[in-house]
Amino acid sequence: MGDLLRALGLLTTLPVRPRWDETVKPGRAMAWYPLAGLIVGGLTAAVAFALAWLGLAERAALLAAALVLAAWAALTGALHLDGWADCCDALFVPAEREKRLAIMKDPRLGSFGAVGLALLLLVKLAALQPLLEGRATALVGLPLAACLARALVVVAAWRAPLAKQDGMAFYMRQSLGGREVAITALTAVAALAAAAFVLGLAVLAALAAALLAALAVAALARARLGGLTGDVYGAIIEASETAALVALIIVGV
Repeated sequence: MGDLLRALGLLTTLPVRPRWDETVKPGRAMAWYPLAGLIVGGLTAAVAFALAWLGLAERAALLAAALVLAAWAALTGALHLDGWADCCDALFVPAEREKRLAIMKDPRLGSFGAVGLALLLLVKLAALQPLLEGRATALVGLPLAACLARALVVVAAWRAPLAKQDGMAFYMRQSLGGREVAITALTAVAALAAAAFVLGLAVLAALAAALLAALAVAALARARLGGLTGDVYGAIIEASETAALVALIIVGV
């Protein structure tokens, strides 16, 4: 339970107070990232369902989608959005590796980050609107996307090298091993199986799109930074979530 609370405390703004001290092995909490994603996605889907029940999805679907997106960002504290913006600033600017890493540490938002963040939110908003306008069962796609994205970031943390031997990614990867990856895989498979009862084979499209997005972000980070950072982890989550939602819309859930 402690590791789950630590995962929720790190990835969400839910009012949990996990214990962090020198005895805690931070990598063990990563096993519960997909479950934290299911919780975030489930709460977001509950907001979407409530808005649909109130009739807002019929009267103003775009507004309803915007409110759902705002709730999603609020539940995560915009943590992953910050990582996405930092990655856009650092990975797309023409600069050397050390300069890119310095840009990632800079709290100011640059032009690449601003454009990248705006485009991501627009795509996510555009994907949420048809989900709200469709049948209520389509909202199962929200917890599925959130779960898959966090499962993929655990795999990325396990397999991909770090860009530097300090920082949040270095700290959180300590004690991450086969046990944590196995729990991650079981959670993701269970989520896929449960969602398949509602969405059918569309879940495979969501999985494929999320995987391709995660691989693309990780490959770009390795090419331009030499490895992954905490910001890259956040970017993987955002890219994978958005790709999964877009895939569900394309296949017509």
